[in-house]
Amino acid sequence: MGKRRFASLGLTLALTFGIAGHSLAAEPLDRIVAVVNDDAIMASELENRVTQARGQLAGRNIAVPDEAALRNQVLERMIVEQIQLQMAEDANLSVDDTELNRSVRSVAQNNGMSLDQFANALEADGLSLAVVREQIRREMLMRDLQQRRVASGIKVSDREVQRYLEQQSGSDNTRYRLGHILVGLPQSPSPQQVQAAQGEAEALYRQLQSGADFAELAAAQSDGSNALEGGDMGWQRAAEIPAVFAEVIPQLGVGQVSEPIRSPNGFHLIKLQARDDGGQQQAVVDEQRVRHILIETNPTRDAQQAETLAEQARERIASGQDFARVAQEVSDDRGSALNGGDLGWVRPGQMVPGFEEAMTSLPVGEISQPVRSRFGYHLIEVLERRQQDVTNEAQREQIRDTLFQRKANDELETWMQQIRNDAYVDNRLENSAG
Repeated sequence: MGKRRFASLGLTLALTFGIAGHSLAAEPLDRIVAVVNDDAIMASELENRVTQARGQLAGRNIAVPDEAALRNQVLERMIVEQIQLQMAEDANLSVDDTELNRSVRSVAQNNGMSLDQFANALEADGLSLAVVREQIRREMLMRDLQQRRVASGIKVSDREVQRYLEQQSGSDNTRYRLGHILVGLPQSPSPQQVQAAQGEAEALYRQLQSGADFAELAAAQSDGSNALEGGDMGWQRAAEIPAVFAEVIPQLGVGQVSEPIRSPNGFHLIKLQARDDGGQQQAVVDEQRVRHILIETNPTRDAQQAETLAEQARERIASGQDFARVAQEVSDDRGSALNGGDLGWVRPGQMVPGFEEAMTSLPVGEISQPVRSRFGYHLIEVLERRQQDVTNEAQREQIRDTLFQRKANDELETWMQQIRNDAYVDNRLENSAG
């Protein structure tokens, strides 16, 4: 199993675009609209992002807030992003080109296009593929930073999983589609600040009770990271819901909005947009018992040399030598070499992409040609295949993931507020308005 990651990080791009009909070109402006520590955000950057946000809201059929409110929402998001990118640079984080290219292709596929078609559509919309690639790179850096600073410290014990199973009798698979509006509070707020935020939240609640559109209010006034998505938090299982909302949401009817809920971050309004009471389904996975020989690339052995050595090992096996003995002699995977290259039973997603693609298409008992991965070249043999019922195991893993997500959701908003408070920020839009 790999590291657990946030299901949603509140990032602006979210690896999808609504590009049709929304030109992102803007007249260059060189006025500074915000200073964030040692960096500046320029008016031209803000205008491009405002245009993009306007298109995204229109794509969700959410009424666009008035210009001043939208500009302030977008600028605040850019400020928090800039702080995170500075932190990523200080931590010497970088994005692997292979992973970046895979993410760019994923964006194109999510829009139903090939990479060339996507590049042409962007160009017609006034934006280059290079600019989009840079946006995706920035988002991947922020995701990596959040993983290291927040998610890496979150643990879910076997005892917590068992306690949840006992409390729910193993049968609660309800999912909730939630909307969220946050009226934020600073760290260590004064009683006057708390009173003012509570009054604002209660006023928003009254507007919603009188028929105001939740998504429009969220886009215009929420301090939450998902404001420009109309406050949409997506689908969440019961255990994923932040603890502060956990008792309230199951009591809401679909379409109903909670009264203001206090947390350390401020006052929250939660809307139950939809509910799914799906039952537990049987989980069956395809497993493959596989062995391999790895010839690494390293500072003294380039890719061509590694491929040649892998081909030589394959010729030895083809001439009748035992796979396990050859693996013990030449494989650079020390762990599996001792077992004749045996990796045991492998499930989808456990191996690196190149290895997994070759393994899945390989007939049982056949030795692959040398297969390239980021580790070097592999010779692969699938010994047998089976289907395995992992319903109970999958249920526990699902619970572990959702408990992790609940903790992550609680921690991420607090962390973002903290880094925003700790940074030097001169918001010149806000200051000029004040």
